[in-house]
Amino acid sequence: MSTNLAVQFLPIFSDEKKVDISLVEDQAVIKLSTWTEGLGWCGQKTLSLDAEMLDELHRVISAARIKLNRQKTVDQEETVSTKVLQFPSFS
Repeated sequence: MSTNLAVQFLPIFSDEKKVDISLVEDQAVIKLSTWTEGLGWCGQKTLSLDAEMLDELHRVISAARIKLNRQKTVDQEETVSTKVLQFPSFS
């Protein structure tokens, strides 16, 4: 028995972006909205994914997150390694 009731999850917010995720029948629906002063939240993109595509999206997002975290670590290490310590001069 299939119902038309959608399951909604709490949205993910940043300062000017919002991602809403809901389950509608056999699809995960992902909606991206941006905040526009004077208008409020404006829908930009909507994706409807079946379970198989959702699994693949999860895999790709996880790989991207790992790569970004590694890059952030490398960037932080480069920042730390470029610090020059000034020693007092004895005249």
